[in-house]
Amino acid sequence: MTNLEIRSESKGEAWVIRLKGFLDAHNHGLFREAVQEHLQKGNRRLIVDFSELTYIGSSGIEVILSHIQPIRDDGGDMILCCMSPKIFKVFDLLGLPSLFTICSTVEEASKAFHG
Repeated sequence: MTNLEIRSESKGEAWVIRLKGFLDAHNHGLFREAVQEHLQKGNRRLIVDFSELTYIGSSGIEVILSHIQPIRDDGGDMILCCMSPKIFKVFDLLGLPSLFTICSTVEEASKAFHG
């Protein structure tokens, strides 16, 4: 059992990757595959929705970190949104908020691509 569900849906010119459950060393490959699938299709505007994620481990964060620069180098971005205080704390402790746009809602994240 993976304890992680991933759904993708379009939101304007962006794609929302919704994570639900636990993102850890046992299932981070599913998240990596989802991001890579979007990149292979030419989707360079990604929004990662953490609203239903209850845990993120270092391997989940590594997936994000390993993709952000290639996406930006190709003219896109990955915006993070809907983090619970617990998830945000992990990012904050690692100093990651300075590297990413982190929004409160999917709508705000979608607008950030146009701002």
